[in-house]
Amino acid sequence: MNINKNGYSPVFKVIISILVFGFLSGLLAAQHQVKHIGTEKQLFVDDELVDYADGVKWRVNQPRKAGPVLRPLPETEGPYLLTGSILQVEDAYWMYYGSITPSAWLARYWEGEVPGEARVMTRLAKSHDGIHWHRAQINRFDIGRGKENAIVIPSGYGTLFMDPHQTRGAPFWFIGNICENPWWEASEGAIHTLLDSEGEKVGGAMYLCYSKNGLTWQRIKTPILPIWCDTQNQAFYDPFIKKYVAYVRGRVDKLRSVHRSESEKLDQLPWKYEIKPGTAIGPGGYIDKMVYEEWPAVITYDSLDPAYTDIYTPNVHIYPYAESRTYLAFLPVYRRYKFHDSHGRDTRGKYKNDGPIEIQLAVSRDGIKWKRYHEPYIPLGRMDELDGGCLYMGVGMIRKGSEIYQYYTGSPWTHGSYRYQPELSNAVFRAVQRLDGFVSVNAGREGGEIVTHPIIFSGNRLQLNINCGAMGEAWVEILDNSGNPLPGFRMEDCVSVDRNGVDQEVWWKDGPDVSALSGKTIRLRIRMRSSKLFALKFVENRK
Repeated sequence: MNINKNGYSPVFKVIISILVFGFLSGLLAAQHQVKHIGTEKQLFVDDELVDYADGVKWRVNQPRKAGPVLRPLPETEGPYLLTGSILQVEDAYWMYYGSITPSAWLARYWEGEVPGEARVMTRLAKSHDGIHWHRAQINRFDIGRGKENAIVIPSGYGTLFMDPHQTRGAPFWFIGNICENPWWEASEGAIHTLLDSEGEKVGGAMYLCYSKNGLTWQRIKTPILPIWCDTQNQAFYDPFIKKYVAYVRGRVDKLRSVHRSESEKLDQLPWKYEIKPGTAIGPGGYIDKMVYEEWPAVITYDSLDPAYTDIYTPNVHIYPYAESRTYLAFLPVYRRYKFHDSHGRDTRGKYKNDGPIEIQLAVSRDGIKWKRYHEPYIPLGRMDELDGGCLYMGVGMIRKGSEIYQYYTGSPWTHGSYRYQPELSNAVFRAVQRLDGFVSVNAGREGGEIVTHPIIFSGNRLQLNINCGAMGEAWVEILDNSGNPLPGFRMEDCVSVDRNGVDQEVWWKDGPDVSALSGKTIRLRIRMRSSKLFALKFVENRK
């Protein structure tokens, strides 16, 4: 087959040209809102920027599993770790993680059975490279194994975040569960799960804590929400709406889901919520159920999921390495073995509240409307591997050059079976993602292309984050708002981009300078073959 200079057969090129000409002609009568992107990086996590696409598909890109970075210390922490929160503090990285303490260690501090919530300790590890982590020596709380440990919040677990406004003079904040305990004075009166005289749950609460140094913490006594939300809820400041937002665990049709709320002030408590008539109110005003209608659900199961699928926890991030508004949620998605009978083949259906969990990706442009990709972002390992049963994503990420480090807890057991496998342990793992690489627009060897909505940019160079591998190439044509190619920037003028790079500069025969088009309304037509396009950005190159 004859191939032209852009890598296409003549027949293919004619067909594409006819199709695109018809599309571009249609633009003449169409009205499209112009997007001012300036020099903001644009990620292709969805089709928001794309007006026309042919021969391409959006695909999730799994990060590379890089192995465990933190394993439990059985003698001082117990056998299980819980997923953590990653913060950058000056020139170091801090990981707040949880551990589940054996009840026998705590028995002397409690009358009767040790509450399950009291067993979870929030601890701190530190790193200078995101790869090698060491436990901080906090040395404040003796839970039965001495004070030489990394505990910062005893009998409490949640998500930690930095407040840019330093409410109450504190940059470090915590949202989550606190159980009153004998070690931490600030826990006095805290209720995680409130039980009646017969041991039935009649309410609970979720709290905020704050710290000036990330080590010594104070609890605000009024809960952010007088409802039990279980583990791994989160809050942060959203600079795009200039409000604080919270994402918590809730229920829709009795299946786990993610619910959202927002507040002008972080510590104006409780945050607003709606109580449905007839809702049972427990002692002290605590509500006897998880979140349903009190805060609206934003991520739920859908028709593409298997029966009894839970969206387990939120793990929402505003992507920090692009200026454009991009939200990413790394969701542990839980397929429950409800009403399952494996007829002796395995343990499915044997344990209560059991099943495997993988991590899926959802994306959003406003934090409210989400698109979930129904494929694993981080897949389960093999059944004989340490992360072969349940995966839970941590909150926070670290950029190292053209790579991003993420962290997740991997366990060999399924959700409800860990109690029956005390000989097993788990770990916190590192995953390595390409910068901006979560989702890409992919074209196969047959080729494909996209045309953007009208945009106005600033700068004098166009860069692509693209992987063409060895066999692929990409070309960019610049069009006016009506779809007409601009002289000097036609497809036949473009010097192809190839190989693999996060900031590949686009050139035409006269060079890479696009400053003459800065501030004008244009469209980009990007043609690819055997390539994956992750992001684009206009920059000001002063060389």
